[in-house]
Amino acid sequence: MNEIINDVLVIKVGTNTLLEKQADGSERLDIASFARIGQQVLALQEEGKSIVIVSSGAITAGMVEVGLHSRPRKETEMTDLQRLASIGWRHVLNRWGTALQGRVVGELLLTRQELGMESERKEALSVMHALLRHSEIAVINENDAISHVEIAFGDNDTLAATIAAQIRRSKIFGNQVQLVLLSDIDGVYADLDDRGSVLRTITNADQYLHLAQDSRAVNGTGGMVTKFAAAEIANKNGVDMYIANGRVDSAIALALAGQIGTRFIANQ
Repeated sequence: MNEIINDVLVIKVGTNTLLEKQADGSERLDIASFARIGQQVLALQEEGKSIVIVSSGAITAGMVEVGLHSRPRKETEMTDLQRLASIGWRHVLNRWGTALQGRVVGELLLTRQELGMESERKEALSVMHALLRHSEIAVINENDAISHVEIAFGDNDTLAATIAAQIRRSKIFGNQVQLVLLSDIDGVYADLDDRGSVLRTITNADQYLHLAQDSRAVNGTGGMVTKFAAAEIANKNGVDMYIANGRVDSAIALALAGQIGTRFIANQ
């Protein structure tokens, strides 16, 4: 139990990275996307990295399961969203199990209560440590089925950044922790109308807040605003954060090498 786990990589995979549109306009979980990211995870694990996946997609998978085409509104239909999350999460987890080709996968469903920055007792970190110590892969999501405003992270960008920050601060993990957000964007654009204007590095996120135009998508809950908020959490706790397009082959390795995406450099 006292073994220090070094070189931890937290990978958040957004909803729109994991879905594919059908001819009739409906959506389903994209097997090819799971497989593409799964292959990258296996390669990184072979290189010695300990992997934590924060996965979106449960609510949309639940919508597919029950044949619902219109997402319930958070403001008035929260219980319906929670119902869909409870239905859809097993499908997401099954897809990861297949994509990771026989690797042992451990599931953690968290609320802010279990991983609060103010809490000294963190059972979730101990479980993550145990999984990674056995070279297993932790797949995590917010516990949407029971979360409400007081204990909700609100989006998986925030959840992933909080996990990375807590791992970095923990005595049972080493200091080498990185966070990659796989999304449907190429990074932070210096010019919002020019997809070729991706900023490769950002050392002071506050200087670029004007670029955090909320690109909220229909299925996801995040956008660039939440990614900048996640960068603040990660960076102030010594964690570099990367944004990359999850549909690019080898996106994770390319982002870590600085060849694609945007890197938010941690505070020193």
